[in-house]
Amino acid sequence: MFTMFTSHFTRHWFDQRSLNVWSDNSTLQAWLDVEVALAKAQAEEGIIPESAAAKIAEMGRSELFNLEHISAGIISTMHPLVPVLREFEGLCGEEAAGMLHWGVTTQNIFETGAVLQLRESHKIIMEGLESALTKLGVLARDNRDVVQAGRTHGQHALPITFGFKVAAWHAELRRERDLLASAGEQAFVVRLGGGVGTFAAMLGNGTKVQSRVAEILGLGVEDIPVRSAFDRFAHYISVLGLIAATAQKIAEEIVFLQRTEIAEVEESFHHGKVGSSTMAQKRNPQKSQNLIGLSRMLRGRVPLAFESMVRNNEGDASASNVSDVLVPEVAVIGASVVWLLDSLVGGLTVNKDQMKNNLRLSGGMILSEAVMMQLANVLGRHTAHHVLYDAAMETVEHGGSFEDAITRHEKVRELADSLDLKTLLDPASYLGEAGKCVDEEVAR
Repeated sequence: MFTMFTSHFTRHWFDQRSLNVWSDNSTLQAWLDVEVALAKAQAEEGIIPESAAAKIAEMGRSELFNLEHISAGIISTMHPLVPVLREFEGLCGEEAAGMLHWGVTTQNIFETGAVLQLRESHKIIMEGLESALTKLGVLARDNRDVVQAGRTHGQHALPITFGFKVAAWHAELRRERDLLASAGEQAFVVRLGGGVGTFAAMLGNGTKVQSRVAEILGLGVEDIPVRSAFDRFAHYISVLGLIAATAQKIAEEIVFLQRTEIAEVEESFHHGKVGSSTMAQKRNPQKSQNLIGLSRMLRGRVPLAFESMVRNNEGDASASNVSDVLVPEVAVIGASVVWLLDSLVGGLTVNKDQMKNNLRLSGGMILSEAVMMQLANVLGRHTAHHVLYDAAMETVEHGGSFEDAITRHEKVRELADSLDLKTLLDPASYLGEAGKCVDEEVAR
């Protein structure tokens, strides 16, 4: 069946390891792992016989199941787990079959299984974040003093360094890594309360069984295991949305800086990479654009997580069905976003000479604040601003030298000899604490 994850035309966008985590076999095995852990915990509490738990563990292997038969059964029963249980029962034999799935409901198995899979995807995502952060740290350090035009609203504003820009990316992604680590700790819990979350069928041992299952699976424990709660997953997905937004911002900045007219950076290129089927000269920022697309896909799914939080009564399939599909998708796309970001920032070429050339485009006007602040000591900031505004507008509208326009201004003529405009109009002289910021962020 065609999906964007399996199509020959689009599957290369996605992280293969995370796709494997969410394959049908892996999903089935996650469900079976929960059932096996449940049986083991219940046997220890005397709820089911030890022999039944042993048989369930022996047969809890996905390769023993017929997925085509299960799929047909789901169509027939209109239930997503009953056909799996029937296969499992047949494998276990009559005695153990009667002890299988004791006191729990489908959503308990699905969500706890999804937690196991999400934890595996989380490891892949965190590994990618760490790698991307390392590469961003190196990029920031290596370009600590590479002066670049800082821009606001697409226009030259003040000088920065490219290392400063990258350090800001690093700081943002570092914060989001920490948020995701915390969200994972909160999301990776066992929820096995049964039909309405009260452990009614657990003979008074429900909390003990749930805690033991959590211990077996290496997970946390849900406080009150109701089926109507989805906030833990929604929180985790929201943080993935933050990461996607940061990744998209970085990618869009690279697209902007790689424009022919700017040409300050370029993503990795190799002979054989083709930018256009008709325009042979094109060296498109394709990784950046793929990353932008993936980030949009992920962020577009975040609202669905909040929709799935709104669940009627003690169980609502109209919401949980959405989350059953949503969690695998965002996990795969999230891993794909992070690892594509890692590849993108690790292969950037920085054109330092072009950054210098672009700084000169305004003829020194990018340093207007530096001159203004010097004049402010004598004229006051408000008057100094008027002076620099007049000089800049004269230069833009009539041409000529910005430096000359400043010195000709009536309020500056008497001060001109005391102004070291050569230094004030040097971009490297007005970088503030950019270098310090880079050093401190890289050290973190």
